[in-house]
Amino acid sequence: MDKITRRQFVIRGSSAALGAAVGVKHLSAAEKKPEEKSRVVLVRSEDALDANARPSSEVVHKMLDTALVRFSGETTPKAAWSKYIKSSDVVGVKMNVMVNATHPEVVRAIITRLLDVGVEDRNIITWDRNNAGIGMKGVEVRNRHFGYDSKTHISKIVTEKCTAFINVPGIKAHWVAGIAVALKNWVGAVRGLQLSDKGVTYAIHADSCAECCKFNAMSVIRDKCRLVIVDALRPLCHVGPQLNPRYLWPYKGLLVSTDPVAVDVVSAQIIQEQRDKLNLGPIRPPAKHVPLADTKYHLGNSDRDKIELLRISV
Repeated sequence: MDKITRRQFVIRGSSAALGAAVGVKHLSAAEKKPEEKSRVVLVRSEDALDANARPSSEVVHKMLDTALVRFSGETTPKAAWSKYIKSSDVVGVKMNVMVNATHPEVVRAIITRLLDVGVEDRNIITWDRNNAGIGMKGVEVRNRHFGYDSKTHISKIVTEKCTAFINVPGIKAHWVAGIAVALKNWVGAVRGLQLSDKGVTYAIHADSCAECCKFNAMSVIRDKCRLVIVDALRPLCHVGPQLNPRYLWPYKGLLVSTDPVAVDVVSAQIIQEQRDKLNLGPIRPPAKHVPLADTKYHLGNSDRDKIELLRISV
């Protein structure tokens, strides 16, 4: 497994920042005290992808189980998931289906465990943008359209339908935002390129997408997002979101946390390590939204000293 050093952990071009852990309900980071560290579990397996870069469903499922058990401190996957999801929840699995999309194998593994803790198949919504599917079938068939709130332009899946969310982004470099991982994944929940909140309009792509982290601070997302599970099987290290296969590589990993800021810090380092191998230089532009999510919105920890990284091999 690649070594992640303290120096490399810091997003280049951004200052180290202080902040409190992300706020979400139901045994999540909202219950941490500001002085506590944010935990991120990184699990990798050499068997996660075959020679043609196709994920192994069995291995991905085992990776997810291992990561959730370790992250939660429980002894079984069912007990681990029960700390974050209730059987009565309506769960939105926020995928990314644009460039370098979330792998279906990851989403199926998540839905399998949601079913195991008693969530009904009809109460699981897999979605991105205005395209949604229901239950396990919805991993492949997303032909439901719930529309958007007329005032905030946020998906009604967020504002009306779901009681809990699992944020399931991929990892990619982004030529406007620097990186696009957990914090930016919620852009796929809004209509257009502007967000309206309490009478203030935020331009998503302004200033290197600095304010895209604002989504995570809205109560309809902040209070409902229980877990962040990052698909790091094949990240994109350069010129994203446009997909150039040259810059995809088999990292064969998953990340689990309740802190989207800490997850983005770790993901930025994963991207930077590969860029260093390819002599691509530092991430450009600097990912301004990551430290801003900490210092302005207090959504999590961007300071390396406040991130506890647990690395596991399966």
